Amino acid sequence: MAMDPAKRQAVGEVVRQHPGMSLAAVSPGIVLFLVLWAVTNFWLAVIVGVAAAGAGYYFLTRQK
Repeated sequence: MAMDPAKRQAVGEVVRQHPGMSLAAVSPGIVLFLVLWAVTNFWLAVIVGVAAAGAGYYFLTRQK
């Protein structure tokens, strides 16, 4: 799956100009990772994090 170059450039510019907004966008994922790590174990949190990142990548790059 190839990402549209214009979209990739736009996302990169937003992250460079507004790093706080980018952190706020991913903070629920960070909190979920930390809660899973505290409640269960580190490896389950890593597996869920990798699955969530893969799903996010799929939904951002899929062809409509």
